[in-house]
Amino acid sequence: MADEKEKAVKPINVLTPDEAKFADYVRVRTEKTLGDIRALAEEGNKDPEEWCRCFSYLGRTYGRDSDETFKWYKYYYRNGMIPKEVALDVLIQVYLTCSVDQGFANMLVKAVREMPEETRAQREKEMTDDLVGKYMEDDGTVKVYRGCFERPFGTEDDRTRPIEKACAFSLDKNTAKKYATMWFPEKAWIYEGRVKLSDIAYCSVYDEEKTIILIPQFKGGQWTIENTEEVPESEYGSEDEKKEARADYVAAFKH
Repeated sequence: MADEKEKAVKPINVLTPDEAKFADYVRVRTEKTLGDIRALAEEGNKDPEEWCRCFSYLGRTYGRDSDETFKWYKYYYRNGMIPKEVALDVLIQVYLTCSVDQGFANMLVKAVREMPEETRAQREKEMTDDLVGKYMEDDGTVKVYRGCFERPFGTEDDRTRPIEKACAFSLDKNTAKKYATMWFPEKAWIYEGRVKLSDIAYCSVYDEEKTIILIPQFKGGQWTIENTEEVPESEYGSEDEKKEARADYVAAFKH
């Protein structure tokens, strides 16, 4: 009777040999990297490159679509293991290379507010040096752009988050336009805003997308939207480009 019962019970979630090998690989890499992170914390290391290297390695282990790296960041930062001098650098590294959850805005504000004044002053000086001349106005403000969309391909029930909850912008209007139209939506538009240095958490004038990350308005950001420009459908792209975009959309969100 017992033998018949055992035969009737089918194993659940049994990994194939290849899956088991990969799972073991992730486990070993994760354990090693978490050990490296704990070592940095124990020795009081405040070198942002060392911290970012560890979290970059952890991110590559889990993959870009996983938010596990961000969860580890939250755990270590909330427990006081990531120095406040490097917390924002590490958070931006995670944001740009991995997936994050809805707790990102809270972590962003926490990292900015808890940053030591000496570190803050150095960051603001470096950003000013990068922005002055081409991007920064005489009054010290910076013009930023964000592309938004509603109903990709006119059929998908999706849209970008409300502007007051947005944090990712670009210094380049064409980048914002590309993002707004990439899924050939029912409606696409570009926000043009103005921000003071105190609300900028990160900016890069060197990457192709000219990324700039702001404190969201719903978390206290004081930046303003000065103009909203709708993008006509005629500027979305060709039919062939639309087909390629549809395939990319399905691969990214429908698997």
